[in-house]
Amino acid sequence: MAKRLLVLYGSQTGTAKEIAERVWREGKLRHFALHLRALDEYDLSNLINEELAVFVIATTGQGDEPDNMKQFWRFLLRKNLPTSSLSKMHFALLGLGDSSYAKFNYVAKRLNKRLQQLGASLMLPLALGDDQHDLGPDFVIDPWLHQLWDLLLRQFPLPAGCEILSDR
Repeated sequence: MAKRLLVLYGSQTGTAKEIAERVWREGKLRHFALHLRALDEYDLSNLINEELAVFVIATTGQGDEPDNMKQFWRFLLRKNLPTSSLSKMHFALLGLGDSSYAKFNYVAKRLNKRLQQLGASLMLPLALGDDQHDLGPDFVIDPWLHQLWDLLLRQFPLPAGCEILSDR
């Protein structure tokens, strides 16, 4: 049976959505059971039961969360959430931002901190893509994805008789 992997994104201009869709496609090639949603489209009552999640989060303007993440963010910041709420979850987080702004990748950094405060475990170091880098955000995205799949396939090997499918 394929391992479930939740892919959630917060995107203002579509870039984080595109990267989340790339994670989804690459996961399908590796036989994961994937679920892709914008953060505000995801049923928050299920979050406490998620075991594997990938977040792709953009920071907009002066450190603001994307519009399609505002409800999720308000819920997650509630002070009455138990610190063990997300203790089942292992997650990876990719932030997308622009280092010419003072609050570079601020939302991704805050989300990373809040998920861990609620008991979730970070699987990989937080990755922060930068539009200002000479090679663009792909300088961070490509190696992060490679590390993500290496880690997940070590923890959840392909089912017997399965191979990684070609994307060609």
